[in-house]
Amino acid sequence: MEREETRARTEGIGPELIGASPAWREVLEVLPRVAASDLPVLIQGETGCGKELVARAVHAQSHRRRATFVAHNCGATPDSLIESELFGHTRGAFTGAVADRAGLFDAADGGTLFLDEIGDGSPLLQMKLLRVLQEGEARRVGETRLRRLDVRIVSATHRDLDEGVRDGLFRADLLFRLNAVRLTLPPLRERGRDVLLLAEHFLARAAQSCGVAPPRIATALEARLLEHSWPGNVRELANGCAYAVRVAGAREAVEIAHWPTSPFRVAPAAARGLHAETRALEERRLLEALDRSHGNKSRAARSLGLSRQGLLKKLRRYGLWNGEAIEAPMGDAGD
Repeated sequence: MEREETRARTEGIGPELIGASPAWREVLEVLPRVAASDLPVLIQGETGCGKELVARAVHAQSHRRRATFVAHNCGATPDSLIESELFGHTRGAFTGAVADRAGLFDAADGGTLFLDEIGDGSPLLQMKLLRVLQEGEARRVGETRLRRLDVRIVSATHRDLDEGVRDGLFRADLLFRLNAVRLTLPPLRERGRDVLLLAEHFLARAAQSCGVAPPRIATALEARLLEHSWPGNVRELANGCAYAVRVAGAREAVEIAHWPTSPFRVAPAAARGLHAETRALEERRLLEALDRSHGNKSRAARSLGLSRQGLLKKLRRYGLWNGEAIEAPMGDAGD
Protein backbone atom coordinates (compact mmCIF):
# COMPACT_ATOMS: atom_id res chain seq x y z
CA MET A 1 0.00 0.00 0.00
CA GLU A 2 2.82 2.38 0.86
CA ARG A 3 4.40 1.97 -2.59
CA GLU A 4 1.10 2.73 -4.38
CA GLU A 5 0.54 5.88 -2.31
CA THR A 6 4.06 7.06 -2.99
CA ARG A 7 3.65 6.46 -6.73
CA ALA A 8 0.38 8.39 -6.73
CA ARG A 9 2.05 11.42 -5.17
CA THR A 10 4.61 11.49 -8.00
CA GLU A 11 2.17 11.22 -10.91
CA GLY A 12 2.25 14.07 -13.41
CA ILE A 13 5.86 15.12 -12.84
CA GLY A 14 7.34 12.83 -15.50
CA PRO A 15 9.02 9.46 -15.03
CA GLU A 16 12.53 10.89 -14.95
CA LEU A 17 11.76 12.93 -11.81
CA ILE A 18 10.17 10.12 -9.81
CA GLY A 19 10.56 10.41 -6.06
CA ALA A 20 8.59 11.21 -2.93
CA SER A 21 11.26 11.46 -0.24
CA PRO A 22 11.31 14.74 1.74
CA ALA A 23 14.69 15.68 0.22
CA TRP A 24 13.42 15.15 -3.33
CA ARG A 25 10.02 16.79 -2.71
CA GLU A 26 11.85 19.97 -1.72
CA VAL A 27 13.40 20.05 -5.19
CA LEU A 28 10.12 19.30 -6.99
CA GLU A 29 8.16 21.89 -5.03
CA VAL A 30 10.53 24.74 -5.85
CA LEU A 31 10.91 23.88 -9.54
CA PRO A 32 7.82 25.77 -10.85
CA ARG A 33 8.91 28.99 -9.11
CA VAL A 34 12.48 28.62 -10.32
CA ALA A 35 11.27 27.98 -13.87
CA ALA A 36 8.98 31.02 -13.86
CA SER A 37 11.68 33.38 -12.54
CA ASP A 38 13.77 33.31 -15.76
CA LEU A 39 16.86 33.89 -13.60
CA PRO A 40 20.16 32.02 -14.13
CA VAL A 41 20.18 28.73 -12.22
CA LEU A 42 23.12 26.82 -10.76
CA ILE A 43 22.43 23.14 -10.06
CA GLN A 44 24.84 21.37 -7.72
CA GLY A 45 25.00 17.69 -6.93
CA GLU A 46 27.09 14.56 -7.15
CA THR A 47 27.75 12.88 -10.49
CA GLY A 48 24.77 10.86 -11.68
CA CYS A 49 22.12 12.44 -9.44
CA GLY A 50 20.03 13.95 -12.27
CA LYS A 51 21.31 17.50 -12.81
CA GLU A 52 20.55 17.59 -16.54
CA LEU A 53 17.07 16.12 -15.97
CA VAL A 54 16.31 18.91 -13.50
CA ALA A 55 17.70 21.48 -15.95
CA ARG A 56 15.37 20.14 -18.64
CA ALA A 57 12.48 20.32 -16.19
CA VAL A 58 13.27 23.99 -15.48
CA HIS A 59 13.16 24.65 -19.22
CA ALA A 60 9.98 22.61 -19.77
CA GLN A 61 8.10 24.48 -17.04
CA SER A 62 9.25 27.94 -18.17
CA HIS A 63 7.81 30.34 -20.73
CA ARG A 64 10.76 29.33 -22.96
CA ARG A 65 9.55 25.75 -23.31
CA ARG A 66 8.58 26.17 -26.99
CA ALA A 67 12.13 27.24 -27.85
CA THR A 68 15.25 25.07 -27.84
CA PHE A 69 17.06 23.48 -24.91
CA VAL A 70 20.78 23.23 -25.79
CA ALA A 71 23.23 21.28 -23.61
CA HIS A 72 27.00 21.72 -23.63
CA ASN A 73 29.72 20.04 -21.57
CA CYS A 74 32.09 22.81 -20.52
CA GLY A 75 35.09 20.51 -20.19
CA ALA A 76 34.76 19.09 -23.72
CA THR A 77 35.83 22.06 -25.89
CA PRO A 78 39.49 23.10 -26.37
CA ASP A 79 40.30 26.77 -25.85
CA SER A 80 41.06 27.22 -29.55
CA LEU A 81 37.41 26.52 -30.42
CA ILE A 82 35.61 28.12 -27.49
CA GLU A 83 34.59 31.38 -29.20
CA SER A 84 33.40 29.58 -32.33
CA GLU A 85 31.52 26.97 -30.26
CA LEU A 86 29.75 29.55 -28.12
CA PHE A 87 29.10 32.34 -30.60
CA GLY A 88 29.63 30.86 -34.07
CA HIS A 89 31.82 32.11 -36.89
CA THR A 90 31.64 33.47 -40.41
CA ARG A 91 33.08 31.91 -43.53
CA GLY A 92 36.81 32.56 -43.80
CA ALA A 93 37.17 33.71 -40.18
CA PHE A 94 40.00 31.20 -39.73
CA THR A 95 41.57 28.25 -41.51
CA GLY A 96 38.92 25.58 -41.97
CA ALA A 97 35.96 27.96 -41.62
CA VAL A 98 34.46 27.06 -45.00
CA ALA A 99 30.93 28.28 -44.18
CA ASP A 100 29.03 30.38 -41.67
CA ARG A 101 28.30 28.48 -38.49
CA ALA A 102 25.86 29.30 -35.70
CA GLY A 103 27.06 28.99 -32.11
CA LEU A 104 25.43 27.54 -29.02
CA PHE A 105 23.94 30.90 -28.05
CA ASP A 106 22.37 31.18 -31.52
CA ALA A 107 20.96 27.67 -31.27
CA ALA A 108 19.45 28.43 -27.85
CA ASP A 109 18.00 31.81 -28.86
CA GLY A 110 14.74 32.34 -26.96
CA GLY A 111 15.36 29.13 -25.04
CA THR A 112 17.78 27.66 -22.50
CA LEU A 113 21.51 26.97 -22.68
CA PHE A 114 22.58 24.27 -20.23
CA LEU A 115 26.25 24.50 -19.28
CA ASP A 116 27.07 21.12 -17.79
CA GLU A 117 30.09 20.74 -15.50
CA ILE A 118 30.73 24.47 -15.47
CA GLY A 119 33.31 23.84 -12.74
CA ASP A 120 35.51 22.14 -15.36
CA GLY A 121 35.47 25.19 -17.66
CA SER A 122 38.86 26.68 -18.54
CA PRO A 123 39.80 30.26 -17.53
CA LEU A 124 39.20 31.36 -21.13
CA LEU A 125 35.71 29.83 -21.19
CA GLN A 126 34.92 31.52 -17.89
CA MET A 127 36.07 34.90 -19.23
CA LYS A 128 34.01 34.61 -22.44
CA LEU A 129 30.90 33.56 -20.52
CA LEU A 130 31.27 36.40 -18.03
CA ARG A 131 31.50 38.98 -20.80
CA VAL A 132 28.39 37.76 -22.62
CA LEU A 133 26.40 37.48 -19.37
CA GLN A 134 27.38 41.02 -18.40
CA GLU A 135 26.68 42.61 -21.77
CA GLY A 136 23.83 40.45 -23.05
CA GLU A 137 25.38 40.49 -26.52
CA ALA A 138 28.20 38.91 -28.46
CA ARG A 139 29.70 38.77 -31.95
CA ARG A 140 30.54 35.80 -34.13
CA VAL A 141 34.20 35.15 -34.88
CA GLY A 142 35.01 37.14 -38.00
CA GLU A 143 32.17 39.66 -37.54
CA THR A 144 32.15 43.18 -36.15
CA ARG A 145 28.39 43.42 -35.59
CA LEU A 146 27.17 42.66 -32.07
CA ARG A 147 24.12 40.42 -31.68
CA ARG A 148 21.63 40.78 -28.86
CA LEU A 149 21.10 37.52 -26.99
CA ASP A 150 17.93 36.16 -25.42
CA VAL A 151 19.11 33.00 -23.68
CA ARG A 152 18.54 31.69 -20.18
CA ILE A 153 21.58 30.08 -18.61
CA VAL A 154 21.24 26.97 -16.46
CA SER A 155 24.56 25.55 -15.29
CA ALA A 156 25.51 22.47 -13.30
CA THR A 157 28.51 21.11 -11.47
CA HIS A 158 29.54 18.35 -9.10
CA ARG A 159 32.29 20.60 -7.75
CA ASP A 160 32.15 23.06 -4.86
CA LEU A 161 32.41 26.36 -6.76
CA ASP A 162 32.73 28.40 -3.54
CA GLU A 163 35.83 26.37 -2.76
CA GLY A 164 36.97 26.86 -6.38
CA VAL A 165 36.74 30.62 -5.91
CA ARG A 166 38.77 30.45 -2.70
CA ASP A 167 41.42 28.35 -4.48
CA GLY A 168 41.57 30.72 -7.45
CA LEU A 169 40.21 28.11 -9.87
CA PHE A 170 36.86 29.75 -10.57
CA ARG A 171 35.99 33.41 -11.12
CA ALA A 172 33.99 34.94 -8.30
CA ASP A 173 32.31 37.44 -10.65
CA LEU A 174 31.13 34.61 -12.92
CA LEU A 175 29.78 32.67 -9.95
CA PHE A 176 27.75 35.72 -8.91
CA ARG A 177 26.24 35.84 -12.42
CA LEU A 178 25.41 32.13 -12.56
CA ASN A 179 24.22 31.80 -8.99
CA ALA A 180 21.03 33.87 -8.98
CA VAL A 181 19.19 30.68 -8.00
CA ARG A 182 20.99 27.64 -6.58
CA LEU A 183 19.48 24.16 -6.48
CA THR A 184 21.31 21.44 -4.57
CA LEU A 185 20.21 17.91 -5.49
CA PRO A 186 20.34 15.19 -2.83
CA PRO A 187 22.40 12.07 -3.54
CA LEU A 188 20.43 8.85 -3.97
CA ARG A 189 21.59 7.50 -0.60
CA GLU A 190 19.66 10.34 1.09
CA ARG A 191 16.40 9.67 -0.77
CA GLY A 192 15.21 6.58 1.15
CA ARG A 193 12.64 4.46 -0.68
CA ASP A 194 12.93 6.56 -3.83
CA VAL A 195 15.55 4.01 -4.85
CA LEU A 196 12.82 1.35 -5.17
CA LEU A 197 10.51 3.57 -7.22
CA LEU A 198 13.37 4.44 -9.55
CA ALA A 199 14.46 0.79 -9.78
CA GLU A 200 10.94 -0.22 -10.83
CA HIS A 201 10.99 2.45 -13.54
CA PHE A 202 14.39 1.41 -14.91
CA LEU A 203 13.52 -2.30 -14.77
CA ALA A 204 10.31 -1.61 -16.72
CA ARG A 205 12.31 0.32 -19.33
CA ALA A 206 14.85 -2.48 -19.71
CA ALA A 207 12.10 -5.11 -19.88
CA GLN A 208 10.26 -3.16 -22.58
CA SER A 209 13.43 -3.09 -24.71
CA CYS A 210 13.57 -6.90 -24.42
CA GLY A 211 9.85 -7.37 -25.08
CA VAL A 212 9.17 -8.98 -21.70
CA ALA A 213 7.06 -8.11 -18.66
CA PRO A 214 8.73 -5.99 -15.96
CA PRO A 215 10.16 -8.19 -13.19
CA ARG A 216 9.50 -7.48 -9.53
CA ILE A 217 12.32 -6.77 -7.07
CA ALA A 218 13.01 -9.66 -4.70
CA THR A 219 12.72 -8.80 -1.02
CA ALA A 220 16.37 -9.61 -0.33
CA LEU A 221 17.49 -7.31 -3.15
CA GLU A 222 15.19 -4.52 -1.93
CA ALA A 223 17.00 -4.55 1.40
CA ARG A 224 20.40 -4.36 -0.31
CA LEU A 225 19.29 -1.52 -2.58
CA LEU A 226 18.11 0.48 0.43
CA GLU A 227 21.37 -0.17 2.32
CA HIS A 228 23.75 0.61 -0.54
CA SER A 229 25.62 3.96 -0.52
CA TRP A 230 25.19 4.56 -4.31
CA PRO A 231 28.44 6.36 -5.18
CA GLY A 232 27.22 6.53 -8.81
CA ASN A 233 23.75 7.70 -7.76
CA VAL A 234 20.80 7.28 -10.16
CA ARG A 235 23.09 6.47 -13.09
CA GLU A 236 24.55 3.53 -11.17
CA LEU A 237 21.05 2.29 -10.33
CA ALA A 238 19.90 2.58 -13.97
CA ASN A 239 22.94 0.63 -15.18
CA GLY A 240 22.34 -2.07 -12.59
CA CYS A 241 18.71 -2.48 -13.63
CA ALA A 242 19.63 -2.67 -17.32
CA TYR A 243 22.28 -5.28 -16.55
CA ALA A 244 19.92 -7.39 -14.44
CA VAL A 245 17.31 -7.68 -17.19
CA ARG A 246 19.33 -7.53 -20.40
CA VAL A 247 22.51 -9.35 -19.41
CA ALA A 248 21.71 -11.48 -16.34
CA GLY A 249 18.31 -12.45 -17.79
CA ALA A 250 16.09 -11.60 -14.80
CA ARG A 251 12.44 -12.20 -15.72
CA GLU A 252 9.87 -12.84 -12.97
CA ALA A 253 12.00 -11.37 -10.19
CA VAL A 254 15.35 -9.62 -9.88
CA GLU A 255 17.46 -11.36 -7.26
CA ILE A 256 20.78 -10.34 -5.74
CA ALA A 257 22.47 -12.82 -8.08
CA HIS A 258 21.19 -10.85 -11.10
CA TRP A 259 22.82 -7.60 -9.97
CA PRO A 260 26.22 -6.63 -11.42
CA THR A 261 29.25 -6.97 -9.19
CA SER A 262 29.05 -4.19 -6.61
CA PRO A 263 29.98 -3.34 -3.03
CA PHE A 264 26.81 -5.07 -1.76
CA ARG A 265 27.52 -8.28 -3.65
CA VAL A 266 31.01 -9.34 -2.60
CA ALA A 267 32.33 -12.81 -3.36
CA PRO A 268 34.18 -14.82 -0.68
CA ALA A 269 37.81 -13.77 -0.33
CA ALA A 270 39.07 -17.03 -1.83
CA ALA A 271 36.97 -16.45 -4.96
CA ARG A 272 38.10 -12.89 -5.51
CA GLY A 273 41.22 -11.79 -7.29
CA LEU A 274 42.72 -9.01 -9.33
CA HIS A 275 41.33 -10.46 -12.58
CA ALA A 276 37.76 -10.56 -11.27
CA GLU A 277 37.97 -7.03 -9.88
CA THR A 278 39.44 -5.71 -13.14
CA ARG A 279 36.71 -7.43 -15.17
CA ALA A 280 33.97 -5.94 -12.98
CA LEU A 281 35.48 -2.43 -13.24
CA GLU A 282 35.87 -2.68 -17.03
CA GLU A 283 32.29 -3.90 -17.44
CA ARG A 284 30.95 -1.01 -15.39
CA ARG A 285 33.05 1.52 -17.34
CA LEU A 286 31.64 0.17 -20.61
CA LEU A 287 28.06 0.55 -19.38
CA GLU A 288 28.75 4.07 -18.09
CA ALA A 289 30.33 5.12 -21.41
CA LEU A 290 27.31 3.83 -23.33
CA ASP A 291 25.06 5.69 -20.91
CA ARG A 292 26.90 9.00 -21.36
CA SER A 293 26.88 8.64 -25.17
CA HIS A 294 23.17 7.66 -25.19
CA GLY A 295 24.06 4.35 -26.83
CA ASN A 296 26.27 5.83 -29.58
CA LYS A 297 29.10 3.31 -29.73
CA SER A 298 31.49 5.52 -31.72
CA ARG A 299 31.30 8.30 -29.11
CA ALA A 300 31.52 5.78 -26.28
CA ALA A 301 34.66 4.30 -27.84
CA ARG A 302 36.31 7.72 -28.16
CA SER A 303 35.55 8.57 -24.53
CA LEU A 304 37.29 5.35 -23.45
CA GLY A 305 40.28 5.82 -25.76
CA LEU A 306 39.27 2.79 -27.85
CA SER A 307 38.58 2.21 -31.52
CA ARG A 308 34.98 1.38 -32.38
CA GLN A 309 35.97 -2.20 -33.18
CA GLY A 310 37.85 -2.44 -29.89
CA LEU A 311 34.74 -1.36 -28.02
CA LEU A 312 32.55 -3.87 -29.87
CA LYS A 313 35.02 -6.64 -29.06
CA LYS A 314 34.80 -5.84 -25.35
CA LEU A 315 30.99 -5.61 -25.46
CA ARG A 316 30.82 -9.08 -27.05
CA ARG A 317 33.24 -10.46 -24.46
CA TYR A 318 30.97 -9.38 -21.61
CA GLY A 319 27.76 -10.35 -23.38
CA LEU A 320 26.65 -6.71 -23.68
CA TRP A 321 26.25 -6.78 -27.47
CA ASN A 322 25.29 -9.54 -29.89
CA GLY A 323 25.63 -7.68 -33.18
CA GLU A 324 22.24 -5.98 -32.95
CA ALA A 325 21.49 -2.37 -31.95
CA ILE A 326 22.11 -1.78 -28.26
CA GLU A 327 20.04 0.63 -26.23
CA ALA A 328 21.75 2.70 -23.59
CA PRO A 329 20.34 2.30 -20.07
CA MET A 330 19.59 6.02 -19.75
CA GLY A 331 18.79 7.04 -23.31
CA ASP A 332 18.12 6.17 -26.92
CA ALA A 333 20.08 3.79 -29.12
CA GLY A 334 23.03 5.18 -30.98
CA ASP A 335 24.73 4.31 -34.24
